[in-house]
Amino acid sequence: MLNQPRFIIDSMLGTIAKKLRILGFDCRYSAAIDDEDILLAAKKENRVIITKDHQLAVNAIKHDIMSVELITHNEKDQMIEIAERQSLGKYKFDANNSRCSMCNGNLDTIEKEKIADKIPLKTSQNTERFWVCVDCEHIYWVGTHIRNLETLIAEINEKL
Repeated sequence: MLNQPRFIIDSMLGTIAKKLRILGFDCRYSAAIDDEDILLAAKKENRVIITKDHQLAVNAIKHDIMSVELITHNEKDQMIEIAERQSLGKYKFDANNSRCSMCNGNLDTIEKEKIADKIPLKTSQNTERFWVCVDCEHIYWVGTHIRNLETLIAEINEKL
């Protein structure tokens, strides 16, 4: 997505990274990244740090790196904090703009016939649109998890 901030998410916020990726945001995340590496990557790649770590947020300011220090504890409120602090407006889900929730790669549409042996039979029978990550080859479709995310996003957007 054009003109969107690019994020680097600290190791405590993996589910936030996944949700932002599904919403189309470029989010670098690793469960094993340390603060120094986060700072270096944020500076080098012009990424906004999202963290609950106060010291990391302070260090980001010292290095002139934009950051969002989350102060709330539940996911919904954290997503609101990010949207407000980054002036994102309301969140929008568009499967065609999503990124891989696993590796942050870009997704391409793929024909069902090419992946029929890699998806559950019931999914194949009930779903027509599929996407595949160009990097890790994980396969996606709009299922219950996306409908749950859409409900969460609607609740968040009511507060924005």
